[in-house]
Amino acid sequence: MTQTIEKKLKAIDWTKVKVISFDLDDTLWDNSGVIEQCEQELYNFLCKKHPPFAEHYSRETMHRVSEQFIAQDIPHYENMTTLRKAVIEHMLLETAGDLNLVNQAFAVFYYWRNQVSIPQVSLQVLKHLQQNYTLFAVSNGNSNLHWLGLMQYFEKHFIAGVHGRAKPSADMLHKVCALKNIEPQELLHVGDSHETDIKSSLAADCQHLHIDYTEIGCLL
Repeated sequence: MTQTIEKKLKAIDWTKVKVISFDLDDTLWDNSGVIEQCEQELYNFLCKKHPPFAEHYSRETMHRVSEQFIAQDIPHYENMTTLRKAVIEHMLLETAGDLNLVNQAFAVFYYWRNQVSIPQVSLQVLKHLQQNYTLFAVSNGNSNLHWLGLMQYFEKHFIAGVHGRAKPSADMLHKVCALKNIEPQELLHVGDSHETDIKSSLAADCQHLHIDYTEIGCLL
C-alpha cells in the first residue's frame, strides 16, 4: 500500500462511518474502451438495419451527436438510458429510419455496456465490507448490477436521472443519508473521479475516498 493511500485511509473517521457508497465505472472495474465498443456495435447495427444511416453518419459524427445532447445540460438527459435512446431516435429521424429500431439498437448498446470484467479483489472488498456496513451504488452510468452479479452486495443502486441529479450534485448522496436516516459524516463515498465523486462528496458534506479499481484492495 502506498503512502498516499495510507494517508487517504487515515483521513477517514471510521468511527463515524455507517454506510459506504460506491461509484462503479473505473472504481470497481476497468471501464476503459467499454463505451467505445458500445458505440461501435451500435453503429454496426444501425448501418446493417438501416443502410442510409451509414451514408449520413460515421462513428465519429454519431459520437458527436451524443456530446451535443450532453452539452444541453438537461436534467432529463442525466439518465444515460434516456440519453442514449434520445440520441438514437434523433439519428433515425435524421435519416428517415424506422423508430421501431430505437429499442432494438439500445438493446445492442446496453448488452455491450455490461460486458465488463469484475476484478476478484472488488468482489472480495464488497463481501468484506458488507459484513459491517450498508453498501450503496451511486452512479452517473447505467450498468445493470443484476446482470453483473453485484446487486447482492448493495441495498440499492442510485442512478443519475432516475434517483437524483448526476454527480457532482450532492443529490444522490443526500438521498442515501435520508433513506438510512444518518448524518452526512456517517456516509463514506468511494470513487475514482475528482470531478464527480469527490466534488459530490464535498457538496454533500460526507466523507470520501478517492481511489480507482487498481487501488480498491486497500479496503480489505
